[in-house]
Amino acid sequence: MTEAYDRARLAELFGDDPGVLAEVERDFLDTARGAEREMRGTDDLGAIARAAHRLKGASGMIGAAGLGRIAEAVECAAKACDLPGVRRLHDRISLEVQRVADQVRALS
Repeated sequence: MTEAYDRARLAELFGDDPGVLAEVERDFLDTARGAEREMRGTDDLGAIARAAHRLKGASGMIGAAGLGRIAEAVECAAKACDLPGVRRLHDRISLEVQRVADQVRALS
């Protein structure tokens, strides 16, 4: 199975200090979980698109390509006013956020 995110990319951006990397990972997970809650907690497609866009950007920074692709799909569905499509993708976001969290935990 592929990695959920690219920790080597983080080390390139932030250095290889374990404390700094752990802080960046925690911040990312806070952002990801917050965006996930925002998307689940509303039918406001504009708010969903904004949360998905934020998650897509954060995923790009940490090298979580799979999560970024799913967030982009949610953003597109929200902008197309496709709430059922957004809801179908939400479980995939939840699973991918959990994969990142599991990898962070395994590397700690």
